[in-house]
Amino acid sequence: MTEQTRQYQAMAKTASWTMVSRVLGLVRDQLTAAVFGASAIGSAFVIAFQIPNLFRRLLGEGALTAAIVPVLADKSVKDGKLASFGFLNFVLRKVLPWMVGLTLIGIGVALAYAFASAGKIEAAVLTAICMPYMPLICVAALFTSAVNLSGRFGLAEIASGVLNLCMIVALGVFGENFASSDMDKAVWLCLGALIGGCFQLLIPLWGLRREGWRPGLLHVDEAAWKTLSIAFLPAALGAGVQQINVLISRGLAFNVSDAGLMYYYIANRIVELPIGLFSASIAVVIFPALATAFASRDVPALARNYGRGMRLVLAINVGAAFGLIALAVPIVQLLFNYGNFGSGDCVHTSRLLVIFALAMPFYAMISIVTRALNVAGRTEATLIAAIHALVVNATGSVLAVWMDHGVEGLAWANAVSTLWQYFVLRHYLKKHAPEFLAESLLKPALQVLAGSVLLAVVAFQGYAFLHNVLDGHFNEKINLVVSMGLAGGAGMAIYAIFLDKLGYPERDLLRGYANKVLRLFGLQLRA
Repeated sequence: MTEQTRQYQAMAKTASWTMVSRVLGLVRDQLTAAVFGASAIGSAFVIAFQIPNLFRRLLGEGALTAAIVPVLADKSVKDGKLASFGFLNFVLRKVLPWMVGLTLIGIGVALAYAFASAGKIEAAVLTAICMPYMPLICVAALFTSAVNLSGRFGLAEIASGVLNLCMIVALGVFGENFASSDMDKAVWLCLGALIGGCFQLLIPLWGLRREGWRPGLLHVDEAAWKTLSIAFLPAALGAGVQQINVLISRGLAFNVSDAGLMYYYIANRIVELPIGLFSASIAVVIFPALATAFASRDVPALARNYGRGMRLVLAINVGAAFGLIALAVPIVQLLFNYGNFGSGDCVHTSRLLVIFALAMPFYAMISIVTRALNVAGRTEATLIAAIHALVVNATGSVLAVWMDHGVEGLAWANAVSTLWQYFVLRHYLKKHAPEFLAESLLKPALQVLAGSVLLAVVAFQGYAFLHNVLDGHFNEKINLVVSMGLAGGAGMAIYAIFLDKLGYPERDLLRGYANKVLRLFGLQLRA
């Protein structure tokens, strides 16, 4: 089996489980919006859950993971898998007490604020409840990094699906039947997140044990620890700046209006669906491949894997972005126009969705460029790029609030900062590790852009025509499903045929997925 085939199979497996997780996440967000609407309690939960997620991305999925994967890959190549597992245990022994300490400090600060403040204390109380989620998911992220490096993909996505399922059951069953107020329902939702966090830790741990990991196997390697420590600090600062960037946008949205943060959050979550479903799967598989190639000093493999990852990200995210822009209003109406989330809320959310969709391809490409810089040991470049993005976003956000542009202004500031961050990252990659950029992406990017415009035109015009034709024959929800499904499906089919006819480099992956569907009808595309 070739390297490309193995990667495609791993991406398909990861994407399949990610789809399950994202669908459950969508149901969770739909349920949350329907129960709380665009209310202060709903926004308070968004802020509360954001706080432990900030530390998760800072310590777990962010800096520590970025720093440890190249080190584990190097140890695995030089000393074998068991040695890399032993070093993982050594790292856990070092960082776990700090994670627990930060959790206790976070709980204390949140409770102190709740007791001392006469204002919005709901967010503080919910934050205190959610904080134990942080050490669970940070350790889970480290286990996931190690198990992915061993070639066992998909477990993190299964665990995320279980998390979403726990939160759905907590709110939809226990919250709706045993809570007497919206605040009580939010508490149940937080408890569901904690239970889900336990599963997020145990599932990759199970996979790691299947690969031969044992808790008592320690491998003290001070040289590797020093390498990790040097890479961790700039990565931690970069991830921290990036999360401060997120908090600035969401905090200002929370203060602009009670409804503003919910609009902002839901639009962002819709955009994260294709990013998480496909782009994250690509990055998860490409990262270990880049790390292993770098550890082996295989320069052609570096350029080949980086180019493959970027072309796949471009093909998926640019097309998805144009599709979301073309169908923004009906998408939000179909997914979230339930319960206390009304049609007016959907209109406001769809405007934000268009803005976020414009930046979506750059956000996805950032994940690949950042991993390339991490592999090259240039974590300080990610810090510099994050600071650039913070300055651009903070300046734009302050101007948006000052000029009374509301949450739409905040979304524009965030989108512009994302574009700027990508170009800064690419500048440093070209400067410090040009071997990653040996394969030109200009021609594939132009092919994708032309095909995406065609996709958007077909989807928008097709939806408008079908929606008008079906109006009065079906209820609105069925009309939306049928008209969007047919128009969007036609747009995607034309987009795929367009790229295939132009000879897009990754068309073999596209044909492989198409043949799996066509096999049900006894048809196959020719190679």
